Order: sequence, then C-alpha cells, then structure tokens
Amino acid sequence: MPEVPQSVLRAKLRAALPEGTTFTSRADEARPVTATIPGFGAVRIYLWTATHVESNDRPVDEFKIQLILPGQVRGERGELDLSGRRMTFLLGYSPDFGVFIGWEAHLHAEFSYSAAVQVKEATLDDARRNGWAVSPPRTVQGGKEVRVAFTPGNLHNYLAVSKEAGRQTLTGSQREAFFLSRTPNKPTIALPEDPAAVNAFIKTLRNKLIVERYERDARFGPLIKKQFNYACAVCGTQLEIVEGAHIIPVSVETSQDELWNGIAMCPNHHKLFDASAFIIMPDMAIKVDDAAIDFFEQSGRIGGAESMLNAFDSTVVRKPFFFSRDATLRKKMLKALAWREQIAAIH
Repeated sequence: MPEVPQSVLRAKLRAALPEGTTFTSRADEARPVTATIPGFGAVRIYLWTATHVESNDRPVDEFKIQLILPGQVRGERGELDLSGRRMTFLLGYSPDFGVFIGWEAHLHAEFSYSAAVQVKEATLDDARRNGWAVSPPRTVQGGKEVRVAFTPGNLHNYLAVSKEAGRQTLTGSQREAFFLSRTPNKPTIALPEDPAAVNAFIKTLRNKLIVERYERDARFGPLIKKQFNYACAVCGTQLEIVEGAHIIPVSVETSQDELWNGIAMCPNHHKLFDASAFIIMPDMAIKVDDAAIDFFEQSGRIGGAESMLNAFDSTVVRKPFFFSRDATLRKKMLKALAWREQIAAIH
C-alpha cells in the first residue's frame, strides 16, 4: 500500500499541535519528529501512514502502519528511541478516515523490518464520526495494548492523557477506562477505586457516550437541514437522506450544536468532509485534498473521486438561510471554517 509523503504527514502533525510548538527535527523528517510543546514539554513522535491490511492471513477489517526507520534495511531490526526525558509517541495517520491513531510506543520498542502494527477499522470509523475512539486492550508481544484514534483537533488531548496514564502506570482495562473517562469535550469522570469494578465502569460509560451522541445528533440534524432547505450543501441531494455535519467536530472543546457550526450534507459528502478529503474555505468554496486523491489513486480506490470530489473542487457551496440575515452567525460560521482549514492542513 502507498504512503502519504512525509512532508504531508509532517504538515498534518504540525497543524494539529498547539500554536507555539517548536520543531527541532529537520523539515524533511517524519520518523521521528522532535518538538517542544508549550505547557507540555519535549516530545519525540514516530508517524506513519495507516493503510488497509492487504493479507489473507489477517482479518479484513484491519488497518496498519508498517515500521521502517530511515536507513533500516530488510533483515535488520529497528528500535524506537525511548531515551531521555523526551516523551516518545507512536502514531499513524489514516487518509481514509482523516484521523490519527496512537499506540503504546514502549510495547513496540524493538521490531523487525516492516513490522505491522494494527488497529480495527471500526475504531477509525468511530473516531471519524465522534472525534475520539478507545479500543479494548489487545494482547501484543509486550503486553496488553490500548489503541486510541482521534481527529487532529484532539492530538494535544491524546498526548496529555497518555502522559498522565503513563505517570499512573495504567495498563490494560484501567488504561482503557482512563482514556474513556477523558473523552474530549465531556466532563472528566473519576475511575472506580476498586479494580474489580473497572469492567462494569467501562461498559456503563461506553453506553452513556453512545446515548449522548445519539441524542445530540437528534437535536442538531433537523436544525441544520432546515437551514439548507433539506439539501446537501455540496451536491444538492435531498431525498430525505441529508444529515447535519459539524464544522468543528463534537469532541473539540469549542464545538457547539449551534446553527453556525453545521452544514447539511448527504451521507457520502458528510463522511468525506469528516475525513478531510475536502474542506469548505471561509469564502465558502470547496477545496479538495490533492494528497488524499493521490493516495486513493495509488491504492487503486480512486473510483468515484471525479464525481464525488473533483467535480466540486473550487465550487461554492449552498449557504444557510441565516447567512445573509444574521451577521453574528455568519461571522461565527466563517471563523469555524477558518479553524477547519487550518487543522486539515490541505495545501
């Protein structure tokens, strides 16, 4: 499977990190990227493209990154640098879903050439829709690993929660519960003191998050669809299938279920928008991610790109009814679109 160019990976990473982050690795380096984050400290980030597993020996619903370090040759073992006081993170970026994935770096410290590190497709899809997805522990050679997938706006939250989970030496189900209890844009929930109660806590919290998301969508969708005359702002499809897409995803702290933060879209364009295959610029014109198009083409999955994406590149989307009537809402919407443009890092 093809890889997104390292320059693109680095741009996605840079856009997702807080303002004021300083990079100490060269501009052409993505493995590792070294940086200092304000209020957090020095980090070392190994970042690869997450691609679909193409193997008869693995489940069909898996994605993976393949660990190959600069200069590493076939037959040679690699090693992640975990030294010093600089925290080390092992990440993937999925162009298919527009999300990052975090693995536990210390569990993959040594590896063979092109070793595969997996994540379930359902975790990536959950992260695309909801911004934050925590997998149950999975046994790997170094222990039980919890993988977390998240939208770019939640990268800093992932780093912070990982740091605290490491400080508390949380593993397995306790680590899973901790990441769930720190779901972005949700009140922090204290973990049960009794370790035996952790599994019940996880089940209850997962169900609670599902119900809250459903209730939120049920309130938000109808408001947004009405503003766009029940038509997709991109392609004009109605047919009672249109949905309300958030500009600032629900998991981001500044997200709100308000008119200014929504755009009506058909299910296809909603998924592509959530994956940042395209963005809507502050001038209301569509901008397609050429790097994503190249990735799909090299992957042999370019079918539909012309009619679903390229045909709308640079076209202006339909505007909500409030756009010409309410200057305050219009200003908030354009500000949200500018945020989305910045975090998507489409060039």
